[in-house]
Amino acid sequence: MPADSIEIEITDTIQTEKSDSTKIEKAIAKIDKLTAGEALKAWHVTEASAIEMPTIPDTLHLNYQTATTPVYQKYIAAEWLGNLGLPAQSAIFAERPTTMLAGDNIFLRPYIPYYLGVENVYFYNTRVPYTNVSYYTGGLFTQHAEDRVNGLFSINANKRLNFGLCFDLLYGRGMYYNQSSTDVNGAFNLSYRGEKYSLYFIAGLNNFKNYENGGIKNDGDLKNMTDSYILQTNLNNAYSTFRSYYLWMDNQYHLGYDEIDPDDSEKKTFVPVTTLSYAIKYEGKHKRYYERSITEGFYANNFYSDKCTRDTVATNFIRNVLSITFNEGFKPWAVFSLRAFAEADWEENMRLIADSTYAWKSEGKVSVGGELFKRKGNTTFGVLGEALILGSNKRFAFNVNGDFNTIIPLNTCSLTINAEGHIKSTNPSYFHEHYYSNHFIWENNFNNEWNARGYGKIGIPNKWVDFEVGAGWQGLKEHIYFDTLAMPQQCHDFIQIVSGEAKVNLHLWWFHWENKAVVQYSSNKDVLPLPLVSLYSNFYASFAIWKKILKIQMGVDCRYNTEYYANAYMPATGQFYLQNKTLVGNYPELNVYVNLHLKRFRFFVMWYNFSTLFMDKFFTTPHHPLNPTSLKLGLSWNFYN
Repeated sequence: MPADSIEIEITDTIQTEKSDSTKIEKAIAKIDKLTAGEALKAWHVTEASAIEMPTIPDTLHLNYQTATTPVYQKYIAAEWLGNLGLPAQSAIFAERPTTMLAGDNIFLRPYIPYYLGVENVYFYNTRVPYTNVSYYTGGLFTQHAEDRVNGLFSINANKRLNFGLCFDLLYGRGMYYNQSSTDVNGAFNLSYRGEKYSLYFIAGLNNFKNYENGGIKNDGDLKNMTDSYILQTNLNNAYSTFRSYYLWMDNQYHLGYDEIDPDDSEKKTFVPVTTLSYAIKYEGKHKRYYERSITEGFYANNFYSDKCTRDTVATNFIRNVLSITFNEGFKPWAVFSLRAFAEADWEENMRLIADSTYAWKSEGKVSVGGELFKRKGNTTFGVLGEALILGSNKRFAFNVNGDFNTIIPLNTCSLTINAEGHIKSTNPSYFHEHYYSNHFIWENNFNNEWNARGYGKIGIPNKWVDFEVGAGWQGLKEHIYFDTLAMPQQCHDFIQIVSGEAKVNLHLWWFHWENKAVVQYSSNKDVLPLPLVSLYSNFYASFAIWKKILKIQMGVDCRYNTEYYANAYMPATGQFYLQNKTLVGNYPELNVYVNLHLKRFRFFVMWYNFSTLFMDKFFTTPHHPLNPTSLKLGLSWNFYN
């Protein structure tokens, strides 16, 4: 039934049956089921093999205020330049992206919180057309406001064919001088899920532009600040761009047999036994850094010009993955799937070798692997192994990873157990080894990086207390990092990271207290500095009024991490690098908020970062303060018609 018809039925029921609360509740429940996703199924897929990973459509009102800050939607603690759309990386080492076998593009990493990749695009199956439009704004009543508009549209041509379109537009004017950002991201997707043939297709675009101010000159100016925009910054006329566009398609052909329904001999169901898959992806990436004039004293070197800078690098990449999978579940004894695959890639990298002179290098890469996995039922697991047999400079690389997840029912709740781990040897990135620009030049011949990790977690969620605790260990060898001169180096020592994680959510009547803490210890703080403790705490009341149609959440949340020598940021390369002069942290970032949810409409108002009213060291990255306290608003509207 279309959503509009449901709403009309609800209105009529309330008007004509005001005395019959049972009928009112049943009518309201119909639209609740629709907006909760009963008629709207959502999932995303893995890039290599298009394995479907179900998800819940974003229709809940709880903690909706976090949508205004994409960095905090991904990380509980971050090294971040502080303004919407600006570069960031997680302060939790396990949350940082893992390197591909043949290396990856280092210039994408600072934009990952905003990047719309294949695995960030959601597919839908909906009985009625589904549209969502959301708008967020912050810094109201000032000339430095930030705005974000995103939305999606999904429609089924029939029960198997779906088309979708999504976009995300960010414009952060910046509370500090020369700090504005503009991000334009979007994707068109198509899915066809037939009995014997399936197709997934995505055409994606990511376009980032941000001005670079190099941080404020004097951190002490924050103490008596009246207008953050007039504080002096290190750079006044520099900016960076990063652009990515890609086409990705996965084709699957299923071999199997027809199974006759024991209750209806004329009804047959196709059972897929084996799946043949071919995935192809093309992606182009382009990084630029410009200075209209050189700021004297900020950079140590000007290699090709002391008047202006026009740095550029680019990568073109084509990936082909061919696989065969024996599917789980086609017989009672087929309790897991088995997949074998081969991948052939072609990569072309472009860099400057002198002012306005470019060098291109192309190379092919071939890898093979296999995977055993089970993704249905209360217990799931997976083990994957892959090896790069032809890679950069003919260097070998490999990756073995696995995961295990189970749910054990107890008397009044359930016990969840999760474990994951990996061991891998990966090639250095091309741009870790070769780079030429106005301010930085390097030529390196690095060894493969080695990375091993093991992590386990148990949880006992229930109505009153949602509890999880986990611990992990990670070992690094030949770790590549950017030193205090912002140059890439390799650490030959063995680095260990020991971490622990706890989540305790308490629920009592209307009141809720959500807490998550991460403890991590690095054995080499000179090469890999990390905050010892990072935490997020959220205390709120949640209740419903007006016949339980209007849902309200109001509360205060806090992010905090202990002091450490957080990485600094280098504008010319867009990389986070080591520094040992400025301690960052020991600052509680507090936000007060109210969320409202009325049928298909969500709204929030938030007093952001009001801690700046009584504290003056609000940094997550040296010399790049967070935006001062401001008012933020957001709204989201779902349309099911």
